[in-house]
Amino acid sequence: MKLKKLCAMALCVFLLTLAFSGVGKSAPEETRNVYYLEYGGLKIDIRAPIQAYAGENITVTVKTETVVSQIYIKYINIDLKGIVNATTEIYLDQITHLTNSSLSSHEVQYNITIPRNISPGLIYGIISCEWELMGSPQKIPPSGFALTYIQNMELEQLQAEYDKLNATHQSIVQNYTEFESGLKEELDSTRNLLYIFVATTVVASITVVVLLMRKPKKIWV
Repeated sequence: MKLKKLCAMALCVFLLTLAFSGVGKSAPEETRNVYYLEYGGLKIDIRAPIQAYAGENITVTVKTETVVSQIYIKYINIDLKGIVNATTEIYLDQITHLTNSSLSSHEVQYNITIPRNISPGLIYGIISCEWELMGSPQKIPPSGFALTYIQNMELEQLQAEYDKLNATHQSIVQNYTEFESGLKEELDSTRNLLYIFVATTVVASITVVVLLMRKPKKIWV
C-alpha cells in the first residue's frame, strides 16, 4: 500500500513539472542609472532596466537638464545595439533625443523592443553630443555604456526544471527511505514473533516429553 502511494505521489509531481515547465518569466521592473554626464553646463541622465528577456519591451528614460540658460544643444544622439548569433552586431534603435534646442529640461521615455533572436548578454548604447555654452563649442566624443543584461531564458527554464526534478527525486528518496524503514520494522517484528513462537513450541515440546517420561508405569498383577 505504501509503495502504491509513493508511485502516485511521484506521478503527480512529474505531471505538475511538465505543466509548468513552459511558463515564461516577465521582465523585471527594477531600473538603474546606466549613463550620467555633467559637463559644460549640461546634465544627461539615462536609466534602463537591470535585466530583460528576448522578445520583451523595455523602457529607456533619457533626461536632459541645462545648469545655465546660455546653452544651445546642437544634437544628442543615442544608438542602442545588441548581438545576435553571438557575433553579429545589430541596431536596436537610433535615437535623436534633441536637436537644435535651447530647452532647459527635457525627459523622454523610449520603448525598445528586444529581438527574439538576440544573444544573451549585455546590450549597450553609444551616445554623442554637441552643444554651445555661452557661444563656446562643447562636444563629447561617442561614448559607450552598458544598457541592460539579456537573460538566457532557455538556460533558466532548464535550471528550473532541473530544480523541480531534483526536489521530486529527493522527495521520492525520502519516502522510499521511510517506507524501507517501516518495512524493516515490520520484518523485525515478524521475526521476533517467529522467534517467540519457535521458543514457545520448543518449551512446550520439552514439557510434553518430560511429562511423558514422568508418567507412572502401570503395575501388572
